[in-house]
Amino acid sequence: MSRFVVVADSSCGGCSAIGAALADVLTATVVVRSCRDPHLTQEFPALAGRRPCARPLALHEGRVLTGFRLFWRAGTLVSPGRRAAALRLASRVVRLRVAHLLGTSRPRRR
Repeated sequence: MSRFVVVADSSCGGCSAIGAALADVLTATVVVRSCRDPHLTQEFPALAGRRPCARPLALHEGRVLTGFRLFWRAGTLVSPGRRAAALRLASRVVRLRVAHLLGTSRPRRR
């Protein structure tokens, strides 16, 4: 059984929720880690020199996955019968990413 390690910003509620929801959708064992963990690069040497808090990333079989590669690999690990849940989760990821890009994900001050 393979292990899928998701590294996301723990202070972002949307990112944390998406990381936790992956465990229900993927066949691989999902481990969610915070990008703020000081021992992250010691436990996962492939992350050395990377800024994991810049955007969510994943590790699968020792390879760092971001962007399209992350979606592609996660798509190949979807459990049979969980494709509809995976599509809903993917749409949440896209909405969250667009909100971050547009700057609408931050609370507005009055």
